[in-house]
Amino acid sequence: MNANKIKKVFAAFLYLVFCVNSSAFSQQKQGHVMRPKPRGVGKTTVIGQAQLEVEYALNATDISNPDTYLDLHVLRAGTQLSKHYSRFLERGDSLYDAYMKANPNAEGVPNTFYTIGREGQYWSEYQSTEIFTEQGQQTFYAWMPWAMERYNAYYTEHAAQQKWTLTNEQQTILGHQCQKATTHWRGRDFVAWFAADIPMRLGPWSFGGLPGLILKLYDTQKLYTWEAVSLRSGTFPIIKRKYDGFHKDTRAHVYKLQVAANRDHLKAGGAVDRRTGQLKSNPHPYDPLELE
Repeated sequence: MNANKIKKVFAAFLYLVFCVNSSAFSQQKQGHVMRPKPRGVGKTTVIGQAQLEVEYALNATDISNPDTYLDLHVLRAGTQLSKHYSRFLERGDSLYDAYMKANPNAEGVPNTFYTIGREGQYWSEYQSTEIFTEQGQQTFYAWMPWAMERYNAYYTEHAAQQKWTLTNEQQTILGHQCQKATTHWRGRDFVAWFAADIPMRLGPWSFGGLPGLILKLYDTQKLYTWEAVSLRSGTFPIIKRKYDGFHKDTRAHVYKLQVAANRDHLKAGGAVDRRTGQLKSNPHPYDPLELE
């Protein structure tokens, strides 16, 4: 093999490595933030009923293996009220309550209760947020990470703010023929695949407004991806916690705190070096779902 061919092969190899690493990075959670203390479920109230339950894999590296998901999101969709939340945190909270009931004098719970999924040891705003959609409004209840619990908050904004462009492309997801749609929203370009035969204008996270349920969604860099892995019809209770300690806030302020926590949790949480009295700092790269 001559020198030119060797250079071409080497260049191709480097490009392949770059692509694989880029793909792997895009599927990683950018923030590495300590999760908050266990909370349990606490007191709850059934505030409505859903007729459809969808489970979405968030940032799965293997869609067939839940252990590789960043989270498993649930959308309970009703005609008047819907709820979006984390199945992984729901399981952890239920395990916490059961353990504490059986061990009332325990000082803590097994760490495995909160390490479900690929990076369960870390906090993510996309896991630690519950969203209620009702009458064209969405209310977000956001848990902050460890040392920032004083900022736990809720805020409300209009639902389905995305303006979509429909295309003719089709693909099948969970047996449903889905159509492709695109949007530019809060600084990123997104692609959605929606099922027109499921006439609900909802989807994962805060996305919606299409003439059918969104079963797959991702930004064009694939930093954040949702794909439906189960779909059930029936009657499902929509449950609301008490959200003790939560205060009313604005999206802009909550977003600012969440980004700051992901980019430098020690500094955002106010950790102080005992020797110098200065704020600790440990910057970390982070790309949020929303850029503005």
